[in-house]
Amino acid sequence: MKKFLLVVIILLICMSGIMVSLSDCFASTSIHSGKISGVINVYWPREGFKPGRARINILNTELFTVSSSYGNYVINNIPDGQHTVTVYKYGYLPAQKIINVVGGQKITDVDFNIEIKEPEGRLLGSVSYLGFNLDHQPFNNLKVRQALNYAIDKKALVDEINSKFNQMLEVAQSPLPPKMSAYNPNITGYLYNVDKAKDLLSQAGYPKGFNIDLYYPEESKQWGFIAKEVKKYLAQIGVKADLKTKKWSEFVKIIEQGKLPFFVLGWGADTPDPADYLYSLYHSKSSVNNSRYKNSTIDSQIEQAWGIMNEADFVQLIQQIEKTIVDDAPAIYISHMIYMINK
Repeated sequence: MKKFLLVVIILLICMSGIMVSLSDCFASTSIHSGKISGVINVYWPREGFKPGRARINILNTELFTVSSSYGNYVINNIPDGQHTVTVYKYGYLPAQKIINVVGGQKITDVDFNIEIKEPEGRLLGSVSYLGFNLDHQPFNNLKVRQALNYAIDKKALVDEINSKFNQMLEVAQSPLPPKMSAYNPNITGYLYNVDKAKDLLSQAGYPKGFNIDLYYPEESKQWGFIAKEVKKYLAQIGVKADLKTKKWSEFVKIIEQGKLPFFVLGWGADTPDPADYLYSLYHSKSSVNNSRYKNSTIDSQIEQAWGIMNEADFVQLIQQIEKTIVDDAPAIYISHMIYMINK
């Protein structure tokens, strides 16, 4: 009984500190006892795509730890015998392996290749958006961000993009694309309302608007078109956007450095797990959180979502996270594109 309680305590301690970048190619959990040590690796075997975190059930305790990429999780006192290790991840099929623990022997390289579900799991999507850098004035002011959201007729803009570029994009009111688990079609976001936009700007202390630079990569004609149309919309509320272009390599570099206040960008899902998707865009520790969005509640909720096994609870939490993010308006979501991946 004492050994089991030790396992429980260590797992709970480990689950409280799961901050590792999703740029890592695999996830691992270390197992140690007085007799053995080993690593569990979780892979999605597709070049260029990364699986994010996975939920691992070890020793049939139904105590789930979330895998990290540096072997941060230590479990002591594994008894001799056969034990089933199960890996779960939303959008993937569960995978199992049996480890045979023998005193004095060492277990290494317990590898899982988790397979994406068929066929729904292969439908992913992306979002194109205008990002605010919340470390820059005036975008550290929520009412300013909300005002600019209300100032743009996204339906008309997306219709123009579809016509001009022969696309089939959908209007985005939130970051998660349709077809992804936990997508909420009932989020209304910010519907076009120029009067409300002007009122919010006045409340924020900018009754006459302000000047701002809007950046986009020169290689993207579609994003350039978005920038030019947005410039017109913002002019209606007194916001003068000066359009700036950079080559893609420089554009990405200066965004990562936090130097751009306002920019056109996009994000595509590389896994069908919405917790991965929201981590990338809005967790404070994410290397691609280009809006510099920081919300400790959102951080902890995303981490919590990785460890939830119940589907209904998972969807409810993801939708709660997304609603908070939309209310905080770190971006103006323009359009979604749905696409299918091939292995």
